[in-house]
Amino acid sequence: MSEKRLPQQPQSQRIYLFDNVKTLAIFLVVIGHAINFLALSANGNKLEKSLFVFIYSFHMPLFIFISGLFLKPMDTQTKFPRGKFISFLTIGIVLRAFTSILRLILGQKANFSVFEMYDTYAWFMDAMAVFILLAWLLRSFDKRIILSVSVLVGCLAGYDSNLGDKFSLMRIVVFFPVFMIGHYLTPEQILKLASLKWVKIIAALIIIGFIALCLSDMVFVTRFRTMFTGRNRFSALKQVPYRAGVFYRVITYVLSSLLGLSVICLVPNRKLGYITTAGGKTLQIYFWHKMFLIIFEHYKLYDAIQARTGDTAATAIYILIAVGVAFLCSIPILSFPTKQLLAMGKKTPE
Repeated sequence: MSEKRLPQQPQSQRIYLFDNVKTLAIFLVVIGHAINFLALSANGNKLEKSLFVFIYSFHMPLFIFISGLFLKPMDTQTKFPRGKFISFLTIGIVLRAFTSILRLILGQKANFSVFEMYDTYAWFMDAMAVFILLAWLLRSFDKRIILSVSVLVGCLAGYDSNLGDKFSLMRIVVFFPVFMIGHYLTPEQILKLASLKWVKIIAALIIIGFIALCLSDMVFVTRFRTMFTGRNRFSALKQVPYRAGVFYRVITYVLSSLLGLSVICLVPNRKLGYITTAGGKTLQIYFWHKMFLIIFEHYKLYDAIQARTGDTAATAIYILIAVGVAFLCSIPILSFPTKQLLAMGKKTPE
């Protein structure tokens, strides 16, 4: 039986699969942030809460995994990627500054802080900087030891009262093994797995089954909502013994891995026009999208839509608006300031 060959693409081209996956992931980030206040609300309906848990179960782990996948391999001779490190730290600071200025303009409390990451999406930039630093520091250690220890620490982190939103420590610890798994794998390995038809069938069944679980079991939705965000200690688990938190973290890791891999296997590996192009603009979309959402929430756009349509229709319309925001944030003019800050990092001597 001959081995299935991967579709050949010119070396100069990007791999379409991963651009498409990145586009899907960033769109889910925008949608997740858009419906966050609905999922938190006591008045939020079952559909909104279920959709939130479905999105958060895999969208950030998937984004972090892809980021690790495309971090260049490192060995003892590799110089510290100072440019990438500085770029992500700088983008995070500028992002918090922009958000704070917008809140001040709207008459809200700014909440700007270099240390606290509560209620801010800039944590991802700081986490990426730390992931890159740790990957470089640990480059000479055995991969099996690194993954085993990082997963163990991630599972036990929920018991540590010192970990939380300060410095994004909880999310860094929880998501670090996800980044390293991506870093230790290669795009070719993922492409080979994603090309298998039987894997695609299993992936589809996993996605369908998990959607059904989220829609039918609100106890599951309520308990795992806090775990999938990666930021909460086990004390946030509702009606669950504190000592059982580690088992919930293990289940969370397993589910996120299965769902993320399933999504990768189901996304087409071909050029899809602007959808594929947007995969190269995820950083600028991430930078700008929440500012639009802050304005929408300030002026109660959802409430205005709901008053005219009803709950379910309002949620559907709001999600469509969020998708529109994601597309809007990908236009060339909004490549500022991420493009310039990344370029600044590249000019930094390694």
